[in-house]
Amino acid sequence: MFALRFNNVSLDAYSLQLPEYEASSAEIEDRLAPLYERLRIPFGTLEKLSGVKTRRMWDTSLLPSQVALPAVREALESTTVPREKIGAIINCSVTRDYFEPGTSTIIHRELELPETVQACDVTNACIGFSNGIEMVGMMIEQGAIEAGIVVSAENIACIIESSIRHLLSNEELTREEVLKLLPTFTLGCGAVAAVITRSDLSAHSHKIIGCTSRSATQHGNLCRGNADFHLARENGLNPIMYTESGDLILEASRLGKRMWDDFSRTFHWERDEIDHIFCHQVGKQVNRAFYEEMTLDYEKDFSTYQRYGNLVSASLPTAFFTGIEEKGIQAGEKILLTGFGSGLNSIFMGIEW
Repeated sequence: MFALRFNNVSLDAYSLQLPEYEASSAEIEDRLAPLYERLRIPFGTLEKLSGVKTRRMWDTSLLPSQVALPAVREALESTTVPREKIGAIINCSVTRDYFEPGTSTIIHRELELPETVQACDVTNACIGFSNGIEMVGMMIEQGAIEAGIVVSAENIACIIESSIRHLLSNEELTREEVLKLLPTFTLGCGAVAAVITRSDLSAHSHKIIGCTSRSATQHGNLCRGNADFHLARENGLNPIMYTESGDLILEASRLGKRMWDDFSRTFHWERDEIDHIFCHQVGKQVNRAFYEEMTLDYEKDFSTYQRYGNLVSASLPTAFFTGIEEKGIQAGEKILLTGFGSGLNSIFMGIEW
């Protein structure tokens, strides 16, 4: 078990940016009509299995850094922390502009941040944003920086488009092979940013108390994708993601049980003390399986996958930031963020509002 305790780390500001265009599951299935008819897959299967009704989509031409910038700028505008206190910016998205340079350096340049502000990319499937908070929190606790920016901007439009082309152009695909590709169509686009700061610099009392994590890499072959954003966009490659859904749900749920045991022992949180739970947004079958295995109260869950889909590394923070506004979280309430990502990796993080 890996555990971090924070004594002086807080969430000061956050931002969520979503594309205007909304694509329904029915619309995607209409585009796959020849495949559905050949394999006799009932229309409505995608929404029925996943619970994802719609997701937001950016144009394939937009680079992740371009959609990250509005999110970062909004977070900086709303923060109470002076800009000169920012000491690091970490980009955590799965979709990146290029193999090199890091997307964080492009955002850093466009924001005209000084050379003294460290920029780096951390990519770790769907828990990248949690890793980013973890890293900035450690820097603050060590006194290396006073505040930092964490950002994830996911444009998965290329993956959706290439998966549709792949499915329609290959008439030899079996029903079983198609099922491994269908989870791709639960994905959506979005960008999130947060300002993490030393608690005494913040006008808010949103303390991040710490986190626990595990890496169950013996299950690392259950979900695989094959290309960075720029390579797919510029070089005509077809990024494809294959998912062994049943095994992934089972093993992630079991990992979640071990994670809750770690977290509750480390931070002495009891189930009944938690006021709000935000889980990585995948779909209804996955989320329910997580809660049943972890024995946590599903009534405390807040979900956004129905309207936004799975936003990859932006998925968990999107649910959290949306829930802050829609649930009316009150001062003193305890929040549990349960992050899961291919690998299998998991980070559970606690926040006292």
